[in-house]
Amino acid sequence: MKIECKSKADVMRLGAAFSTLLCASFALCSRADAANDNGWYTQAQAARGHQLFNNYCAQCHRPDLTGAVGPALVGDAFLKQWSKKPLGDLFGFEHSNMPANNPGSLPDDTLWSITAYILRKNGFPAGSIVLSQSSGASRMLGTK
Repeated sequence: MKIECKSKADVMRLGAAFSTLLCASFALCSRADAANDNGWYTQAQAARGHQLFNNYCAQCHRPDLTGAVGPALVGDAFLKQWSKKPLGDLFGFEHSNMPANNPGSLPDDTLWSITAYILRKNGFPAGSIVLSQSSGASRMLGTK
């Protein structure tokens, strides 16, 4: 395929268009890398947390996390309650009080996975590091 340019201006426009596309590609790749590096949990962990949530939590908090016997775990009320607190406070509450029919019975990795799912449902981004005591307990909620 042969492309003919009629003038120097055509060459300049073509070069500018190519440069714009190249910059846009780099920007998208950088954003994807940043999300992987700066996320709160992994996608796989949140997916596992979804299954665990349905097994242990949905009866009281509903499958959509909007609350029933237990409070809503999504939305403004939830975020306001836990905003500006370390994630470890939420985990500690879950560990001490949940599930309501047998508090403290779930292993830490199960609760961290459920917490990852709750974070995902509240718009916190996924990344490349599994949410755990060492990776997330001191992170402040309210800063996605």
